[in-house]
Amino acid sequence: MMTKNTPIHFATFNVSLSADVPGQIRSELESNSKRIQKLAATIQSCRPDVLLLCEFDHPGKGGDDGSLALFCERYLEVGQFGQDPVYYPHRYLPPTNTGLPVFSSDDASQSPEKAQGFGRWHGQYGFVVLSRFPLLVDEVKTWQHFLWKDLPNNAIPKGYYSDDVLEHRRVSSKNHIALPIDIHGHVVTLVACHPTPPVFDGPEKRNYRRNADELKLLEAIISNEAYLVDDEGKAGGVTEDMPFVIMGDLNADSVNGDGDKEAIASLLNHERTEKSVRPCSNGAVEYLSHGEGENKALATHNRGLRLDYVLPSTDFNILNQGVFWPSRQEPLHSLITDSRGRLSFDAPSDHRLVWLDVTLN
Repeated sequence: MMTKNTPIHFATFNVSLSADVPGQIRSELESNSKRIQKLAATIQSCRPDVLLLCEFDHPGKGGDDGSLALFCERYLEVGQFGQDPVYYPHRYLPPTNTGLPVFSSDDASQSPEKAQGFGRWHGQYGFVVLSRFPLLVDEVKTWQHFLWKDLPNNAIPKGYYSDDVLEHRRVSSKNHIALPIDIHGHVVTLVACHPTPPVFDGPEKRNYRRNADELKLLEAIISNEAYLVDDEGKAGGVTEDMPFVIMGDLNADSVNGDGDKEAIASLLNHERTEKSVRPCSNGAVEYLSHGEGENKALATHNRGLRLDYVLPSTDFNILNQGVFWPSRQEPLHSLITDSRGRLSFDAPSDHRLVWLDVTLN
């Protein structure tokens, strides 16, 4: 049985295993890719018990087409770059809105911005859950279908979308999930999502506004707002007696960047989230030493932004926390660089793994 002294290791990692062509990531996985070996070695080094992977292509309706199994069997379960194998017997691949046309006549491959969530095919940029502990998938709550217009006090740009589009446009660009996990007889709920970046739009700022409202939906879930109705028609979100951990690439920084800083600050300051969570790294400070902006140590992205989060409820004690961003002098620095030792577009990912070790109060 789990006790108050039993540590639980959570982590989130945007692994950039997404491509514009269906099956391209599967082919890379089959090629003994050095890039993917580095991603696996990063995970093996941190060895989380529960892991959320963002930007991992899989079928848009959910489930595994074999890509996640390949990643586990050929990469995670084989020691990489001197690290020990890691095993995740429990996996969940939720359905996603990315690449799903709002109307069947739309062609997302040519106009990905017309999809429910940006993507050229249904399943691009999805996220998946890996766990050492049983995932209570039959009890999962999802808000994939929740309409943007049904979010109270939403920030939909006025006059931008037609009434017909608003009758179908969803707020979640991928999915918002509340997945119970049985950890030694105690149930902890993983609340996960991956909001759209608040950029790549026009003067209407539709992506900026949507990112803020995806964060508002996330906050509504942990607040158990009465207006919430999940995809099965069940009301409410996470109740007060449910310990939870929020994980994901939230594409929002409360100090730097282009997003709605008040929206992410509201989540960080929510009465149920633990305020002492501020994972950092020496590598970020070193890499960003000549750049502008505050809170460089908290950065999880090459641009110096804190975008990736592991936020537990106040039901937990924080044992340790960090961002996997080794400095140049550390032996694992090569896991985050390209073949020439640079943080470039050819590096394994432009994001860093964020981890947190906790015990229950």
